[in-house]
Amino acid sequence: MKRRTVLSMIREQRGQAALWVLLSAGIGFFAPLKSFILQWIIDSKTVEHALMCLLAGVAITAASHGFELSCRSAFTKLACGAMDGIRWRVMKGVLARPMEQAQREEDAAYLSALTADMRTLYDECFTPLFNIVFWGAILLCAIGMYLFVSPALLLIVAVMSVPPLILPRLLNRRLARARGAFSGEMARYTQRVKETLAGFETIRLFGCEARYEAAHEDASAQNAASERRVQQSVNETIVASSLLANGTFIVILFFGMLQVFSGKISMGYMVTASQLANFIIQPCQYISQNVARLRSTKGIRTRMEALMEERTAQAEGGTCLPQDGSVVCEGVTFAYPDTDRRVLDGLTLAVGDREKTALVGVSGCGKSTLAKLLCRYYGTYAGSIRVGGAELSGIAREALLCHVGYISQRTFLFDDTIRHNISLYEPFTQEQMDEAVRLSGLAAYIASLPEGLDTRIAENGRNLSGGQAQRIGIARAAIRGYRVILADEITASLDEATSQQVMDNLLNMDATVIAITHDTQGEFMKRFDSVYRMEDGKAKRQAHHTSGLCAHLTEDSEGFSLNNRPSLL
Repeated sequence: MKRRTVLSMIREQRGQAALWVLLSAGIGFFAPLKSFILQWIIDSKTVEHALMCLLAGVAITAASHGFELSCRSAFTKLACGAMDGIRWRVMKGVLARPMEQAQREEDAAYLSALTADMRTLYDECFTPLFNIVFWGAILLCAIGMYLFVSPALLLIVAVMSVPPLILPRLLNRRLARARGAFSGEMARYTQRVKETLAGFETIRLFGCEARYEAAHEDASAQNAASERRVQQSVNETIVASSLLANGTFIVILFFGMLQVFSGKISMGYMVTASQLANFIIQPCQYISQNVARLRSTKGIRTRMEALMEERTAQAEGGTCLPQDGSVVCEGVTFAYPDTDRRVLDGLTLAVGDREKTALVGVSGCGKSTLAKLLCRYYGTYAGSIRVGGAELSGIAREALLCHVGYISQRTFLFDDTIRHNISLYEPFTQEQMDEAVRLSGLAAYIASLPEGLDTRIAENGRNLSGGQAQRIGIARAAIRGYRVILADEITASLDEATSQQVMDNLLNMDATVIAITHDTQGEFMKRFDSVYRMEDGKAKRQAHHTSGLCAHLTEDSEGFSLNNRPSLL
């Protein structure tokens, strides 16, 4: 597949691009033609002829401005379409990232690319492209008209237009370095602002406002200094080019006067020649400036094009399909990239279809890593993991996502309705939605809301309790009918009563449930079929006694067979 570039996004809109080029040719002809109006009037022999020339001038001026407005409007539509295509392809690539890659990367880089870098692309890439074509069309037509007036003067103009073309090229490297530094500085600033906003509650609770204000002030100052260096480079290029252009105009005026007094051209043509010079000198100046601006965005364009590269969402896996909800791990070993420490080291466990299993152990013992490995957050592991009788690495990604669901410690909620937070815009029926709400324990809460499922959730679920948020996570799993559900510390921040309700909702589901929990004293522990304690990257099955008010866990040295354990339900 042909690699898309930022500029190729313009060419892909062939009809709109053709219209823009055609309108550019129109303005290219009518804009320099205005230079002849005064010559026509000066050289007129009668008042009537002069009036006709004036009326013709009015028509030419109107046509020139009409073509310019249409040309600019056509390009605006073209550029906005290209921007939309770039954003879409970048976001498609972002959503197609492997989970392992997403966890390594900083979100600020993508935020900066889709905001600050996109704005830079429009201002410093697409706008210069418009100017190059716009002034290029005027330049070509003006050259043709100058040949009609005086080829000798055109030669002088051509020679004197060279310096304004060369100077911006000499300043381009400095401008490119300044723009690259500014883009990096903006990414760092965006990351700091993102962290400050996300940590607002912590900052307020610990009274750290002054320190974070000072840190932001420093970051903002560095960002402003970087931007000043960019603008200063631009300013120097513009002023130097303008100075050269004015000097060139004086030289052209001098030689034009010599031609008038030698009788080679009339005074009217002298006026036309001086005005036409502007349509050669200025386009040369503007074209050189905009070529420099366009080239200075090479670094940004390269980064955006890398993000635009066609990627498919994690094509790992084969064609195997899980047959049931069983999960069997044998000798599973796993270490995170760039480290030799084995988080899982020969881990073995077995969970039958529709069984409810708890994973317990201290923080960092590998419980969450195992759960994420079962969801294929990470692509490599040693040993064997079978889900529904099929090796995990051989299960097609689409099949795995339909079979295994994951509920995290904190359910992420979008700034949207409860309905869309449960369905995630999949086309579920109302009956499916109602059943998921019932299974998750949300029915009474939804019934109490005036807008029901169409009630909007605030950013990060600020208008919901922790229990309500976790029930939405359970509803997401319930409506999709997963055969295996992995729940990672879903009661960690809930009170005892809410924890019991949330876990009851989870354990009532007709699916295999593997729940990671620190709360081994909760009443809900009596409902698990088996409990594994994880330690040193291994999992040991625990004997599970249900006498008393709390579940008591002891190590079972005999292995605790699935067939001889007492019923807990």
